[in-house]
Amino acid sequence: MASIRGYTPFENLAWWAVALVALAHAGGCFIRGAFGFGSNMPIVVATTFILGPHHAILLALMTTIIAQLHLLPSGFRTADWKVTKTLALGMVVGTLFGTWVFTILSGTALQIILGALIVFIILMDSLKLVEKLLTRMDIRSRKITGGFSFIGGTMGGLSGAGAFYFLVVYLKHACPSPEALRGTNVMLSAMTMFMRAFALTSAGLVTPTLITEGLLFAPLVFGATWLGAHAFRISSNQRFYLALQILLLAGAAALVFKGARQIFGS
Repeated sequence: MASIRGYTPFENLAWWAVALVALAHAGGCFIRGAFGFGSNMPIVVATTFILGPHHAILLALMTTIIAQLHLLPSGFRTADWKVTKTLALGMVVGTLFGTWVFTILSGTALQIILGALIVFIILMDSLKLVEKLLTRMDIRSRKITGGFSFIGGTMGGLSGAGAFYFLVVYLKHACPSPEALRGTNVMLSAMTMFMRAFALTSAGLVTPTLITEGLLFAPLVFGATWLGAHAFRISSNQRFYLALQILLLAGAAALVFKGARQIFGS
C-alpha cells in the first residue's frame, strides 16, 4: 500500500488481504456496538492467519479503541457502577499481568495459547460451568468478584480477546438489565483497553505504522459500531451468540492445530 506520512501500513500485504482484515474488524466492531464487548476475539481469530498473532492482537487494540470512544457516552449512562467498581481493580491488575506475559511470548506459543483460551471459554459457556459455580456462591462477595475479574483481565491482556466472554455469564447474574449489562461491559472494557494500550506503548510495541493502520480503518469502525448499537436496540441476541460460538470454536481449533504443527514440525 502507499506510504502515509512516511509510514507504510500493511506492508507486503495484497489489497485483497487488507480487505479481508478490514472486513474482520468491521464485523468485530459491529459485535462490540451490539453487546459492549466481544470484538477482539473474532477479529484476532480471523486475522491471525493473515497478519500473525502479535500484529493481529495489536491492530485489534487500535481499532477497538476507536470503537470504544463511540460507545463511552452510552456506557457511562447505563453501567451498573456498583458492579463496575467492584470488578475494576481485578481487571486492571489481571490485564497488566496478562499484557506483560504477552510481551515475552513467541508468536507460535501465543497462537496455541490463544486458540486454547477460546476453546476453553466457549466450552465453559456451552456447559454452563460458570452458572453452576455461581448458584453455590455469593456472586457479589469480594473473593468471587476479585477472582473472576483477575482471571478475565489476565485472559484479555494475554490474548487480546476473551476477557468478557469469560465474565459475561457472571455479569448476566450481577447486572439487573440488558442495558446495565452492556453499559458495564463498555466501561470495564474501556478501563482494561486503555491500560493495555499504555503498557504496550511503554514496551515499544505500538508503533506509528500500527497507529496509521488503525486510523485507516476508523470510518469503517465507526460505521460498524453504530450499526451494532442500533441492532442492540431492535433485536434478540440468542441466535447470534450461537452462530458466534460455532465460528469461534472452529477458528480456535484451527489455530491450535496450526501452532502445534509448527512446533512439532520444526
